Amino acid sequence: MRVYFFSRINLSNRHTFGSYSTLLNLKTVRNISLIYFLMNLTIRFIGKYTSVPFNSLDNIDEIDRANLLSTIITPFFYFGSILLIKYFERNRLVSIIGRALILLFALFVITNGMRVTFFVMHNPRNSLVMYLAALMLVGVFFTFEFYETLFVIFIAATTFMLILPYYQHSLGEQLLNDIVSFVLLVMFFCISRFIFSYRADNYLKLKAIEEKNLQIETASQLKNEILGIVAHDLRNPLAAIKTIAMMMEEDVTMDADNLDSLQMIKTSCDKATSIINDLIETAQNDKDNEFDIEEVELNQYLLKIVDEWVKNKKGQANILFYGTDQPIYTHINLEKMQRVLDNLISNAIKFSGENDHVEIILREVEGLIFIDVKDFGMGIPEKLLPYIFDRFSRASRRGIRGEESIGLGLSIVRQIVRKHGGEIEVHSTEAQGTTFTINMTPVKHSNNISLIK
Repeated sequence: MRVYFFSRINLSNRHTFGSYSTLLNLKTVRNISLIYFLMNLTIRFIGKYTSVPFNSLDNIDEIDRANLLSTIITPFFYFGSILLIKYFERNRLVSIIGRALILLFALFVITNGMRVTFFVMHNPRNSLVMYLAALMLVGVFFTFEFYETLFVIFIAATTFMLILPYYQHSLGEQLLNDIVSFVLLVMFFCISRFIFSYRADNYLKLKAIEEKNLQIETASQLKNEILGIVAHDLRNPLAAIKTIAMMMEEDVTMDADNLDSLQMIKTSCDKATSIINDLIETAQNDKDNEFDIEEVELNQYLLKIVDEWVKNKKGQANILFYGTDQPIYTHINLEKMQRVLDNLISNAIKFSGENDHVEIILREVEGLIFIDVKDFGMGIPEKLLPYIFDRFSRASRRGIRGEESIGLGLSIVRQIVRKHGGEIEVHSTEAQGTTFTINMTPVKHSNNISLIK
């Protein structure tokens, strides 16, 4: 932390920090003035309606007048600070008036502490508790610029020196009291500058973080826009290549080697299209904050997805579905959630042997819906588990049959599930299998269509 003992904050941040600290100081004036008013009012009440022997104090009349004056003046600081806080952002004049009010209140607190010390104590230097307390209060709770601190010190020192002769007539004692006052003001200066440095340092750090966050957000938006445009424009030529390859396959004169090459072209196009779709989905999930959802009965919904996998024979492993006896309803986006389940089922098959099976289990426990996608394949090494939901994850691996992955699928799955208000977890043991569990909240049966954010 940089300490600004004899310097000011750098010019580029001086105005913004000045506005920030002025507003903070005005709120401090509002709070302390209210407490100060209530304290003075309480003292007057105790002196008037209780048997506390205030009359035995020296200078009781001066103390009473000082207390009454403080009780009358303090509300002006309170309501003035409230008014200035309300209109603080309107114009520069309000900020200037606010700074003046803050300095006046700081001097008001210090002179009150000084005055109480003079009234109560025979010799101020023997006990400057109230003066010291006032200086510490102002030094700790207010953030002053360097010149403001010097101004407060100058006024406080001058006031002390001018008032002192009325209560202490010995020149030697006056000199000793002035020395004690000087020591206290030096302490005040050190505390005030340290508090200023601490708050300025925190402000600069927060501002730097805000700027970095803004840069990251801007870069992320730009990345998503470029990603979406590039991915979208790549799909068209890939579709054209695949179409030409399919047309060439119909040529009866094509030999086996060329047919194999054409099949390889089609497979590569499909793989590239799948990657592009993942990139587009990632960009859309980052950009979009909402999507349409509707109420769905999950047993029928999941059974339909499983039937499509079995019918189209998208994998080597058998797929089994275990539903519930009673219907379970929830709100989902049909297309997005199908992408989630297709991805999880595809992963389960990718890491399962030909004789293995994949289980899709729907259950409801303690008011929550759980969808398990369970395989009995090769499992995930424990060291990779913390990274499997990361984008372009280091946990990405080849499947049993050599299937490749760029590490986006599970990241997309988690994005979609969380946008549904749910969560996804994974449990895996090497050579025994993996279970992905989605949890969501059920709803009562209705036919409403709503929007999730």
